[in-house]
Amino acid sequence: MRPGAAWWRVARWFLGVLLVGVVAVELVEGRDDLARAVDAVSDPRWGPLLLAVVVDLASVVAYAVMQRRLLLGAGAPARGAGRRAVTSLAFTAHSLSITLPGGPVFSTALNFRRMTAMGASGPAASWVIAVSGFLSAASLAALGAVAGLATGARGDGSHLLVAVGVAVVVLVAAGVVRRQPAVVARRRALRRRAAAGLAELRVRRPRVGAAAGAAHSLAARLASVRVGPATWAWAGGGALLNWLLDALALALVCRAVGLDDLSALHLLLAYTAAMAAASFPVVPAGLGVVDAALVVGLVAAGATTGEALAADVLYRVVSLGVVGGTGWALWAAQRVRERRGAAGAASST
Repeated sequence: MRPGAAWWRVARWFLGVLLVGVVAVELVEGRDDLARAVDAVSDPRWGPLLLAVVVDLASVVAYAVMQRRLLLGAGAPARGAGRRAVTSLAFTAHSLSITLPGGPVFSTALNFRRMTAMGASGPAASWVIAVSGFLSAASLAALGAVAGLATGARGDGSHLLVAVGVAVVVLVAAGVVRRQPAVVARRRALRRRAAAGLAELRVRRPRVGAAAGAAHSLAARLASVRVGPATWAWAGGGALLNWLLDALALALVCRAVGLDDLSALHLLLAYTAAMAAASFPVVPAGLGVVDAALVVGLVAAGATTGEALAADVLYRVVSLGVVGGTGWALWAAQRVRERRGAAGAASST
């Protein structure tokens, strides 16, 4: 055996023993909190807990509203992008994203395949997936900023308002400028030059020219997607409502374990911190990372460690067990329908 391999084996054993020792010490030191958590989980208030299930399911429906509005705005036919189909896709993609290793990759692939099957073009489906992620992340960041400022985080709201105002002014000015005749003529001239350059590149270096032409065509089709203010309003509202309903589900779970006096703003701050931790998919569903952030946030909001652990466990049961399980059930039902359709098409031929 090589010396390096022997050293690594000893190091692994040492780290394993050290980890087991740390866990054992934590269990002994925190046995009272753990016992209280077990009691709270085994005997919750069922009314708030069941309402949390309904609210958390509704949060995914709100996300589906956002995606459907973007799909329709990007040109997908209303018959193909029906409410039932888009809602089923939202649940399924959400479950794949939070439960599988590398889940966001599988979720993105499923979204693209289903959206194109609904009648959206490839560029439109790519645009909807990208914009959905952006709106979701921006809504979470906005909620976290508002909760942080309202609970007395360092700084004040004037800087945030100035930044928002500048962004609005820039967007409005850009919209006005891009409609000016001189700017429109300039854009057309640039497009003609780009087309001429690509044509020359195809002659000189066919492979590179073909790849550059495909990239240019894709960029042009993505840029051609235009949606109106009503679509942005619906989509932004759906993204924001998705997070608010999920945070409300956490608040109801906290009531189910006896946490009745937590400040709503502190609870929202703890929730946004935990969901921000979930954006780094080191492990499926952010297991451990999200739980640690949520427990620490709830304790900072006024809960005991045992109460925070109980709330975290029940919230995970609702969000992963019920909501995630619903998505997997819909995925299985869709697979059955696809197989039956394929079998019927094969038998007819």
